[in-house]
Amino acid sequence: MKRALSIVGLLAMISCSQAWCQETIFTLLKKKSRLADEYYQHKNYQAAVSIYEKLYKRDPLSTTLPVKIARSYYFLKEYKKAISAFESKRNHPDETTEDLFYYAESVSATGDYKKAISIYREFLKKKPDDAIITQKIWRLNNIQYLYEDSLHYAVRSISLNTTNGELCAVPYKNGLLYLSNRKEAQIVEKTDGRTGKPFYKSYYSVTVADSIKQNILAYKKATLFGRNLYSGLHAGSMAFYQHQKKMILTSTGQRTKETGLRTLQLFFATEQEGHWEITHSFPFNSNAYSISDPTINEAGTVLYFSSDMKGGFGGKDIYRSYYQNNQWTRPENLGDAINTPYDEAYPFLYKDNTLYFSSNGHPGLGGLDIFKAPLQGKELGEVVNAGYPINTQADEFGITIDSLSTHGYFSSNRNKGGFDDDIFEFDIDLQTYPLEISGWMKYKEFNWSEHSELKVFANAEFFLIDNLRDVIVQHGYTDDTGNFTWTIPYFSKYRIRVVGPENDEHVVSLEIPTSRKMLSKHEVVIVKDAFKAIENQNKK
Repeated sequence: MKRALSIVGLLAMISCSQAWCQETIFTLLKKKSRLADEYYQHKNYQAAVSIYEKLYKRDPLSTTLPVKIARSYYFLKEYKKAISAFESKRNHPDETTEDLFYYAESVSATGDYKKAISIYREFLKKKPDDAIITQKIWRLNNIQYLYEDSLHYAVRSISLNTTNGELCAVPYKNGLLYLSNRKEAQIVEKTDGRTGKPFYKSYYSVTVADSIKQNILAYKKATLFGRNLYSGLHAGSMAFYQHQKKMILTSTGQRTKETGLRTLQLFFATEQEGHWEITHSFPFNSNAYSISDPTINEAGTVLYFSSDMKGGFGGKDIYRSYYQNNQWTRPENLGDAINTPYDEAYPFLYKDNTLYFSSNGHPGLGGLDIFKAPLQGKELGEVVNAGYPINTQADEFGITIDSLSTHGYFSSNRNKGGFDDDIFEFDIDLQTYPLEISGWMKYKEFNWSEHSELKVFANAEFFLIDNLRDVIVQHGYTDDTGNFTWTIPYFSKYRIRVVGPENDEHVVSLEIPTSRKMLSKHEVVIVKDAFKAIENQNKK
């Protein structure tokens, strides 16, 4: 009897031990799940998805973990992994319109527009009045319109790019300022706990004209810029004003919120005897939300930025503030003509008459696209997609354009995806070939006399010669009034050999403007005594 009781007692102990073990494992998994959710809420998606993946291996029948994994990969811009996770649990009762949006955006970012359209249509079945999704479907069905002006742009990656992130380039003095999280040779390097990579720092590179390639810049070795301007964590984008003597920049704030997170904030700096010093902070900085991506007019009186502050349309919105009566006005949201329930960021104010920005809410080629809207005073006009090759199915953001509207920079992850962003430079409104040039040919006898009369060079024979190949590509004559028309077959360097009615020969170089906007009627003036002087010098 005692033996039986002992066996029963032993079985009871084993049973209790197994229950205790199961409770312990369950509790442990629950703690890990809560930890992963906490990481996710704090936007530490890399840490979150690492735990979610391990939990899913233990519980492959879970209906919630695949969605959490998919969302994490979407925010990490690892779209193929996001698609795989979304598709593992399709048409689940808990699938939200938000999940369908992320799923469709991930598919669109891989360039599978047909499939993306079908997912957006599923979205519309659940939310039929969503105008943004309707516009996205129309855009993808008519994607060819975004390729129409592609011949007028030249886009190229710059030599400063590394295997880490480079982004938000800004021309400064005789070089380029930009952000990078490349590794530095130092004893102790701080890293971002969310990504495991170094914090972004600001770098400066001097630019010089390439000695071989026309209109191409070469970039010298980059050095750290403005160490004292940042908090020691992330450096953010910046903008200059008042002849580059003043700057507004983004930096991680010093104070932390109750959650322990830091927000991005704006600070003003002034150059003093060759050194930059922080003078004051933007009065609407907060520990409750981030403010970043500043752009400011030359006078320093109109400021645009992006923020996730409450009261917006969702995600990041673009705001505007004015400097009046020695203080900044409370930021105003630009409204639903610019902002959507998704992300609008990286505004760039161009010549006070155009606002560029990036968005994944407005319809485009996929991911973040660059858009522009005309400005008339405080009013913004119709939003227009910048088109290909500025935009692709990847993310494009952080655009800047020079004052001549011929050259600029933007950032994109089109090469490797994820957060491996690179800086690209571009030329705008390029010439297309064959190119027709027309104008008048004239001459004057003497160069030294201001009173030497310009005369029509009528019936002159001309030869258009490709300097690089040393071949004649066109032969013709001016008419009785000196008019000519030249057809430039392709890009090269050219010269014109002119033979007058008296068999006098002259040679002039021909520079083809790289921008169509710079092209107009040409007036070619031949100075005869200049050529005679050269001929006499050659005879000696």
